[in-house]
Amino acid sequence: MKLKWTKVAACLTVAFLLVGCSNTVVGRVGDKEIKQADVDKRIAIFKLFSPEFDVSTIARADIVDQLLEEQMVVAAADKKGITVTDEEAQLPMDEIKKGLENQFGDEKKTASTLKKFNITWDDLKEIVVNNIKIQQLYTQVTADVKVTDEDVQKYYQDHVAEFAMPEQVKASHILVEEEKLANELRTRIEKGEDFAELAKEHSADPGSRENGGELGYFPAGRMVPEFDKAAFSTPVGQISPVIKTEHGYHIIKVEDKKPARTLTLEEVKPFLFMQLENQKKDEKFLVYIEQLKTETQLENKLAKDKPTQN
Repeated sequence: MKLKWTKVAACLTVAFLLVGCSNTVVGRVGDKEIKQADVDKRIAIFKLFSPEFDVSTIARADIVDQLLEEQMVVAAADKKGITVTDEEAQLPMDEIKKGLENQFGDEKKTASTLKKFNITWDDLKEIVVNNIKIQQLYTQVTADVKVTDEDVQKYYQDHVAEFAMPEQVKASHILVEEEKLANELRTRIEKGEDFAELAKEHSADPGSRENGGELGYFPAGRMVPEFDKAAFSTPVGQISPVIKTEHGYHIIKVEDKKPARTLTLEEVKPFLFMQLENQKKDEKFLVYIEQLKTETQLENKLAKDKPTQN
């Protein structure tokens, strides 16, 4: 299981050792107990933030595994003296509150829903605080990770095919339902009327109409075949014949073309630095997690219920 601790959104789908009605112990991490109520709370929070999610697809034993691992990591953060102030927790709490009110309608409906799921704002704040602790632990553990120019160059050379860019065309179009109107508009454009203004007035494509029919750059295969063929065969600066597709009748204006090419190392270097740094940090943090597991007693009493994986 790959852990992601770097976004507030992640904390919305996890719950920590929260008080519940069931005292049945289903797991232990060190001298800390995981109870059935903690599993129930996790499921409730899954449903709160993802009402359409079918929680029956998740084995309770897997939820216990997550709770054990998360509690282990938070305990490690506590040992390193990592703390979170109310001020640090306030912004993500505000974002959660705003998101829930948008989801359920208003503050009153949100409060009613929280009550229905037996979840309190303190429950959510505990999740936020724990998530911030884990983020800070991640930062500490991976602080010395460095990516060199040599790392970036080697990755580029080993994966140069990933940076191949296909031929692209930049075009605008006007879409109408009747062939007669399409021919009339094309004639008006040939006589000097503004293509963009006619697109705004007549085009039936809501996605491009307000921008004067502009579609931006796109590679072959993005559009329907008839449109593709016309766009890539029409010279730059010219308009195509009227083209019929399943959507109607099009007039296409080709504004620019970019030949197929491979992005240079200099073009992708900033992106690769960030990608490789994040990858190395994730790898180092996962090694750290595995080391914690060797030092911590984790017991999942529901493990016998987990389905066998072939």
